[in-house]
This record gives sequence, C-alpha cells and structure tokens, in this order.
Amino acid sequence: MPKIRAVIFDCYRTLVDIKTNEAKQELFVFLSRYLQYYGADISGQYLNSALDQEKELYLKRSGELYPEVNLEVVFVNVLRKAGLADIFLAQSCCKLFRLLSRDRFQLFPDSLPVLKEMKREGYSLALVSDAQKVFSLEECKILGLSQVFDHVVLSTQFGFTKPDPRLFSIACSLLDVPPEQAVYVGNDPERDVKGARQIGMKTILVDRDSGHRGEEPDADLHAADLWEALGWVKGNS
Repeated sequence: MPKIRAVIFDCYRTLVDIKTNEAKQELFVFLSRYLQYYGADISGQYLNSALDQEKELYLKRSGELYPEVNLEVVFVNVLRKAGLADIFLAQSCCKLFRLLSRDRFQLFPDSLPVLKEMKREGYSLALVSDAQKVFSLEECKILGLSQVFDHVVLSTQFGFTKPDPRLFSIACSLLDVPPEQAVYVGNDPERDVKGARQIGMKTILVDRDSGHRGEEPDADLHAADLWEALGWVKGNS
C-alpha cells in the first residue's frame, strides 16, 4: 500500500462539535427586526417562506447530482425583491442567521492537538467540507483551524457537495498528492467515505458514539476519536 503523505479532513462533526437549528421561528423574527434598520418591512414568516422558495429555485437551476445551495446568493435574491440590493447586507444576514441558529459550537478536545501533531510530523493537511463560504471560513479562524490547514475546499465554492468525488480530487490536486497517498477523515459513511473511495483515497470514519458500525460503504478504519485516527495514519506512512 502506498504510504500516506496527506490527510484531508471533514470539518463539522468531525473536528467541530456543532449543533444547529435553522427552523427556529425566533431566528426569522430577529432577522426581520434587523432588516428594519435598513428600511425593510418584512415579517419573520415571510422571510422564512421567501428563503425556502429561493433555495428551491436555486437547486432546480443546478445541473449537479449533489447540488449545493449558496446561502449568500439566496439572501441577495430575497433582499433584492424587498428593495435592498446590498451585498454587504446579504452577507451580514447570512452570518446573523448562522449565529442565531447555533446551539453548540466548539472544537472536539482532540481536534487541535491531533492536527498540530500531524503538522509536526510533516503531513500535508487540507479541509473538505459541505459548508457556506460566507461564514465557514471565519468560523475556521475563530476556532484556530486556519493555522493548520494548507488548503480549504468548501462546497459553495464549486456548487456541489460530497460525496461528489471532484471535491476530494480538488483537494489532492491542491496538495500535489495522488489520491492513493492521501486519507480522508470524516464522520459520515455516505458523504465522507463514498466519494473519497471513488478516487482511490483511504478513509477513516470517526465514529465517536459507535453509531455507524456495519454501515456501507465501509471505511478502512472506524476510529473512536482522532487520536486513534492519528495512530493509523502513522502506521501507514
């Protein structure tokens, strides 16, 4: 087996312990009140419905098998119809939406120690995540993840999500490492294991609560935490 030279990670629920609820009605009420400062008279109920409609339209226009919605574009379209053609306002609405939807947002205790150890060992590191660029890049900075990754690949940058194998190929190309010498570390068998295996990568499923045992497609390693993942990587390098 070729030796592992690069480790590519999923972000949310692999490195970041996060819980969100985007269906909270008070979220849309707060957003509508925020928009009043810019002269908009939009109810929370209308905003909720308008966002859902724009997301549906966005997905219908996509020709991708695994399409990704760009929340920033969605907000731009909703605000434009309300007479507010302001890209900065759309971006700030995205970030406020994210902030209000978060119930938990923190790194798992093993995330930074393991990443820094991999960095010290000389592995090339990248992040591949189904995430919104408008707030996820900043969240990586907030949590200290930006300092350890050589490259960050987000689904909204390309318009499609995992398990599309192109996202994994892009990361390998950026790192200048063939897929056979890279391993993908994630927490979802379908999204994280399937696409990576299609291009020949090794895969590690971080299964912190043992909820994915026996699920297909199977990973090369089921790890209880990132320390176990690190041990496997070192043993195959």
